Amino acid sequence: MEPKFQTSFIPKRPIGSSQSSGNDTIRSTNIFSVVATIVFIVTILVSIGLFFYKNILTNQIADADKSIVAARADFEPEKIQELIDANARIASVKDLLENHIVVSKVLVLMQDLTVRKMRFTELDYVNKNNDPTINITGEVQTYNALAEQQDVFLNNEFMKDPVFSDFNLGDNGYLSVKFSSRLDPSLVSYKKMVESIPLN
Repeated sequence: MEPKFQTSFIPKRPIGSSQSSGNDTIRSTNIFSVVATIVFIVTILVSIGLFFYKNILTNQIADADKSIVAARADFEPEKIQELIDANARIASVKDLLENHIVVSKVLVLMQDLTVRKMRFTELDYVNKNNDPTINITGEVQTYNALAEQQDVFLNNEFMKDPVFSDFNLGDNGYLSVKFSSRLDPSLVSYKKMVESIPLN
């Protein structure tokens, strides 16, 4: 028998069906490759950008350090230390001036305010917490002189709450008294005294 040959060259299956499934796989693989490539390129570009940005920042910091060193040299640290020392001395003098007292002003005040027939035998001056107080023991010849002395003290701006006490008649016929009063701190303030001196 003679062998039978197929004379038709038309394939029994459609040609496109077998190839289309392969193309779909290739296309999906290509999309992932493109995305991965883009991410890789972006990462490299960002890394290069960060590297240059770091160098720029390092250079800026170095320049700023040089500027600070130059500015510090311009300020002259020795001169600054001298000014700090001078300021400390001025603050000390100011503190002394604020707290220094002039007790002699109390004596001058008592000399000006004492009436003729009154004399003081003892005077104690106390200044606690910037609240000066005087305690005086004295003798007065008459009750009228005592009343006059009390009136003078009551009307004086520097005397605060003057009080006479312990009246006793002495052997010499004089009336012995004790006197105490708070004083206005401005009376004994050295600062107020200096400020009151007229400038020529």
